[in-house]
This record gives sequence, structure tokens and C-alpha cells, in this order.
Amino acid sequence: MTEISAELALLVDVGSAWAKAGVIGRVRGRWRLVAHAAQPTAWGPAELRRSLIRQLNAAGDPRLADRYDELLASANRIECHTARQPGRLAVVAVSRELSGSTARRAAEAAGWQVTELVTLDDGRSLAERLATLQAADVDAWLVAGGFDDSRSPRALEAAALVASARMPDGGPVIWAGSAQLTNEVMLLFEGGAASAVANARPDARREEPGPLRDRLQAILRQSVAPEDEAHLSTIAFTHAVGAIAADGGLRVLAVDLGARGGVRVVAEADGTTSTTVHSSGGMAGATLMPGAAGRVARLAGDAGDEAAVADVLQTLRARPASLPQTPEELSATQAAARMLIGAMVEDPATDPVDLVIGAGLTISGAPHPSQAARMLLDGVRPLGITQLAVDSGSVLGPLGSLGDDEIGEGMTLLADDLLLPLGTAVVCRGGEPGDAAMRVTVHRSGWPTPSPVEVRVGQLLVAPLGRGQEAELLIEPAAGVSLGAPRRSSRIQARATGGAVGLILDARGVPITLPRRGDDRRAVLAGWRDALMRETERIA
Repeated sequence: MTEISAELALLVDVGSAWAKAGVIGRVRGRWRLVAHAAQPTAWGPAELRRSLIRQLNAAGDPRLADRYDELLASANRIECHTARQPGRLAVVAVSRELSGSTARRAAEAAGWQVTELVTLDDGRSLAERLATLQAADVDAWLVAGGFDDSRSPRALEAAALVASARMPDGGPVIWAGSAQLTNEVMLLFEGGAASAVANARPDARREEPGPLRDRLQAILRQSVAPEDEAHLSTIAFTHAVGAIAADGGLRVLAVDLGARGGVRVVAEADGTTSTTVHSSGGMAGATLMPGAAGRVARLAGDAGDEAAVADVLQTLRARPASLPQTPEELSATQAAARMLIGAMVEDPATDPVDLVIGAGLTISGAPHPSQAARMLLDGVRPLGITQLAVDSGSVLGPLGSLGDDEIGEGMTLLADDLLLPLGTAVVCRGGEPGDAAMRVTVHRSGWPTPSPVEVRVGQLLVAPLGRGQEAELLIEPAAGVSLGAPRRSSRIQARATGGAVGLILDARGVPITLPRRGDDRRAVLAGWRDALMRETERIA
């Protein structure tokens, strides 16, 4: 008997809580994703392989049924993973609300885990602060405080506290406080131990965290995570997003919402990227946000009261690999995701983009594509005309670990399964509640020209436009309504591509405003949810 040949490759993304794997193989001469599995990382690689083999046995060539284990063992393996050891940082600042909060946000955006935050107004005694810092097991120290137009003795006190608590060779120290104190602070530490960066809070009204964030990212890579950078999930995901942007000549925003951390990438049309890593920005970190339970209950509308939502968020914190078991838990989880995505794109704010990509199990593994679209729409609020897509097969990270000379070929070969397109969103802001926000005419080749669709302020509508379909849009915004870019005409022409949800016409504003009364708010939220769900089912 002639032996049946098979070409397979294995894409693996091992996260801190979840491991995802996909098998790509030739189907009628084209490379396709033929199996995909996700499971808690703690279950181990053997169980992940068994899950893939079960899928291949059910859907693959029956003549290969006895060989899949052998084929996967010998398949080309392309892998990425989260950093095995998160960088641990102690932050010491003058004020919790000003220098402390700015320093902490910059540190978490650079990928650090802030294990200790000590401020001089935290109510503890000097002895208690010193004991806390002496017991801290950290890789680096960040000191912040004082405005640039003053020589704050309190800021110098914060630096002296670190100098007293830190052992010699106890990790690098970064001074991000008053520029007038830099020389004095450097003298508190052994030569080469401390370095200065521009004040992240130069005055009471202004934050400039960029230089501090960049310095912290460099230190994290050099001294804490010196493993193969190309295979780190944050680096690989960024590389893949940059390749997509360069290939399509698009400006792309991608958010990877993980179990413990989150990543935000903005890629320009030339492939250059800017990445912000939120070490506590994943689903487990939702409960740490101010007023989290109340905010999520308000955003969800149908997740139960604040106490029930708090229980869901605490479960995500304690067991990041857990999954929602009821409709109420699912609603709370997805509302928390919308809140977290919103926090990621607010700092710093994002200009209009051509494509928004969602990744991470909560987004890409949503039971219904309309739920993924809503998480991206409500979290990002992409003003203008934007394509939406999700990394449903968890392939961007592994593909991004390929070299520059290989990633383009890999994405071309897997073009059909690289991203799941959700459709195109037209988002506007402005206008008075209840008034017309915009009129949109959708022209599709071979179809009769329809009447314009009128979208009112606060309304969300979906027009059918399936995957692979395209349409020409004629958008007529009302007076006082904007799509983000300056316009020279009362009419805007644009092109839309379809997807699993369709063409989304969103006049809910930026940011979204919800009614104050609970009953009214729940009715509005249910209407938006049903509008997305109803049309998506019709397209499917």
C-alpha cells in the first residue's frame, strides 16, 4: 500500500495561564488551520497534543488516524511564550496620588510587576516603610517625586529610604524625580547602580511617562528577561502586528488581553511599532481597578448586582484560567474586558486607525463574534471607519517569532486563517441625543441602490455584509457630528469590507454615555447587544 504523505506544522503559544496550539496542514494544495486547542497551561503539553489529535481524527484524513501522534511529534514547531520570570519592581515616591500613581502606571506599562509601592503619605511610620523595603524581593527600584521647579526635601527622603533598604548590588535604581536633585540622588548609591531619567511628573498638572517607560523596558530586557527575545509573546505579537501593517499599508491597533497581562501595539503603515505592556492589565487585574465591581456591573447591565460581579472578578484574580459558567458570569467577564481594553488605549490615547485586532482568549474565544466586536468597539471606541478582526486561531504570536525573512511568507501561506474579520465599523461622535447623527448609503456591486440608513445619536445598527463582500459607503454626517478627521465636504466616501458581524453603524459617541437610571441603562444595553446579535445570526 502506498503511504499517504502529510505536511504539518505546529503553532504554540504558551501563556502564564493558558496554552494555545494550532495545527496547519495542506488542504487541497493550500495551507490551512486544521486544528486548534486551548487549555490551562498547568495541564501540560501531553494533554494539549491529545486534544489536537482528537480534532484531527474527527476532521482529518481517516487514513492518517494512527499516525497523527507521530506526525505532530515530527512537525515543524513554531512557539512563543510569556516571560518565565516577571520583572519585580519596588516603587518609592513622595505622593500616592501624584508621583506614585504616575510611576506605577509607567512601570506596569513597561511590563514590570510592581510588588511594593511605598509613599511618604501612606500612613506608615519610617520604621515600617524601611522594614517593608528591606524585605522586598525585587529586581529593580524606582524612585519618584518632586517637581522640576523645586528641590523637594521629601523627594530626597524617598531616595534615601531606598539607599538604606537596598543591599549593595541589589539591582538597578532609576531616579525619575526632580531634575534639580539628580546629582545628590546619584551620590546615595554605589557607582553605576543608579541612573536618572526625565521626571515623569514635572509639575502637578502634567505627566510625561514616555522616557521612564522606555528606560524601564530597556532594563527589563537587559537584566531581567535575557531569554530569546524573538520568542517572548510580547515581542512576537508586536512583530506580527507590524508585518500586517506593512503588508497592507495600514495603521493598526492591536490589543492582546491575556489572563494576567495585556499588550497594546500601534503599528504604522511602514511597519514601525509602539508597544505598551500592562503587567497587571489582564483579566486577573480587573478587580484592582478603582471601583471595578460597580463599573463592571454598570457596563454589563445583566450580570447581577455589584456583589455578584465582585465575586466573578475575585475568581478571575484567584484562578486566571477559570471560565464563566453562567450567562451572568460571561456578561461580567466581557464587561470587565471592555473596561480593561479602554484603560489600555487611554494611556496614551490612540489616533484613528484602519484596523483593530483583538487577541487573547476572552476576545478571540468569545462564544459569538458579535461579543468580540462589542468588546473591541466599546473598549477602543475607534472613531472613523475601521476594520475589526480577531486572532481566533492564536497564530499571531507564534508567527511573529519568525525572522523578518520568514514572517511575510508565513502570513501569506496562512492568509485564509490569519485573522477572522468581523467587519467594518463606522463610529461617530457629537450631536444631540435622539437627533440624526448620520445617513449612510451602502452600494454593493450587483445590488440595487438602497435608500440611505439614518442612524440617530445613541443608536447602534448593523447592516448585512458577509465575509468576502465589499461595499462603497456614502456617509453624510449631521451638523456637529464628526468621524474624527477634518472633512472638506458634507459627504464622505469610503470602502467597507464584511465579516462575521457585518457593517456596524455606531453613533453612541466617544466615550459612550449611559443613562443614569438603572432600568433605562439596562434597556439601552440590551438593545445594543440584540442589534449586534440579530444581524450577525442573519449573516451566518
